[in-house]
Amino acid sequence: MDSVTTAVVTMAGAVITAMTTIAGGWLKARVQLRRSREESRQKHVRTLPTGSRIIDLGERGIIIEVGGKEGRAGGRR
Repeated sequence: MDSVTTAVVTMAGAVITAMTTIAGGWLKARVQLRRSREESRQKHVRTLPTGSRIIDLGERGIIIEVGGKEGRAGGRR
């Protein structure tokens, strides 16, 4: 191999390594964000009173309708 080919191969390897490092960091941050969001949602669900409803909108958030102490029947029998 001549020196130009060696330089190009070396540079390509460096670029691929840098891109892989950046993508790995982004992916790790994304997973951590999703994990913390899920833990937060679980914490909120545990503290809701009986009869509450949850609508999960995914990335857009959640809607929580807080229920009363009557339960699902709404106090009617």
